[in-house]
Amino acid sequence: MIFKAASRDGAEIACGLDGQGPALLMIHGTGDTHLGWRRLQPLLAPHFTLYLMDRRGRGLSGDREAYALERDWEDVAAIIDSIREPVNVFAHSFGAMCALEGALLAKNIRRLCVYEPSVNRNAGNAKREFTIDEMARLAALGDRDAVVELHLRNIINVPDETIVKQRANQAAWTARLAMAHTMPRELQALRHYRFDAGRFSGLAMPVRVLLGEKSVGHGPETARLLTEAVHSSELVRLEGQGHFAMLSAPELLAQKLIEFFSRQEAGGC
Repeated sequence: MIFKAASRDGAEIACGLDGQGPALLMIHGTGDTHLGWRRLQPLLAPHFTLYLMDRRGRGLSGDREAYALERDWEDVAAIIDSIREPVNVFAHSFGAMCALEGALLAKNIRRLCVYEPSVNRNAGNAKREFTIDEMARLAALGDRDAVVELHLRNIINVPDETIVKQRANQAAWTARLAMAHTMPRELQALRHYRFDAGRFSGLAMPVRVLLGEKSVGHGPETARLLTEAVHSSELVRLEGQGHFAMLSAPELLAQKLIEFFSRQEAGGC
């Protein structure tokens, strides 16, 4: 089954549906589609009705020629407010940044869990800046395979053996090739995004910020700033993990999500 909602600019945004129970919207990062949850999905489906969102230009969702970060934020809010019950939201990386911004627009969020939101990571990183522009050049030439591989190698920094393993998953790799053009546009747009944790201080719903114990770079600082700014938030470290616990430790991540989203609110039954 598929759930769809029209975003503010008319783009049709879609989610695959699975499971049963309270609504849980899951939002992927830059280098993926809803298929990126394949190891986590069967662990969560017995507990929640999963809305597995494809962000615009990917998989089940539509697109528009003009792109800005704000369109992704509006897409998240459109899905949330189209679901006819309070929605739990879990989002990863670039999707987590979109979820935070979408939470400022949406009216129907019960609980929000963000796993290492991507903010402006480009400043001062010449290799990353060059890679993003090269991905855009390759996308314009139609070399989707090269775009996906370059993203994995130079942006995600995965080793060659991991790339080989990911290529072996034909369905997931084919889905990545189909949306390769969306990756450089998001990363280029992110250059102009300036993260201000104080903007989220008014979020009233419970917020959990997940941080991989082994994560470096912007992750720890972003997590600290968010949990200091958002009074309803808590920081939870994923033991022994980095940025991709949904692949390296799905059981651990599922445990953290089930525990958080199954909590009753103060005064609840």
